[in-house]
Amino acid sequence: MSPSRPTARLARDRRGVTPVVGVALMLSLTVLLAAVVGGYAMSAAADPAQPTPTVARSTGSFEAGPSGGCGDNTVQIRHEGGERIAPEDIEVVVRLPDADAQARLVDLPVSGTALGPSAVEDPDNVVYDYCVGGAVANGGRAWTAGRVIEFQLNAGGGTVDPGDPIEVSVVHEPSGGIVASVELTARDT
Repeated sequence: MSPSRPTARLARDRRGVTPVVGVALMLSLTVLLAAVVGGYAMSAAADPAQPTPTVARSTGSFEAGPSGGCGDNTVQIRHEGGERIAPEDIEVVVRLPDADAQARLVDLPVSGTALGPSAVEDPDNVVYDYCVGGAVANGGRAWTAGRVIEFQLNAGGGTVDPGDPIEVSVVHEPSGGIVASVELTARDT
């Protein structure tokens, strides 16, 4: 037997191991990456222990007009049936797609009928701060069938014109789920 023969067999055996080790490393990295991404996604998701309440139906209305008082430019979202929702569990998101503007009403209910600085996130000046009503005003009452959530848009700066679309979503804050979503069209008074 020549000395080169065992070396040739050893070299051939090592080449067979290299692809197996490579596959095992790739599989390990894939599993590790899936675990990290899955863990992040689960931590970023809403609390699964808090189910989203069911609102069977909701309706909305909007009347355009000059700002002032709570009569004109008022959005009302009416709970038409389903589970009751505590006002402190409600956030309202309003979007004006034509103006590429959005606002959020948070930290509800308010103690009176005006939104304080902590109760509105409104970089686009969409919401009129001094008029909120219904279930989220005056200390709040549960949003149940027949009750409304009411707020006024700031149309004084030309934000809303007749015919403009308005999208409103009522969000259950603990679960992050949308309990009501209404698309409205601004119209003249």
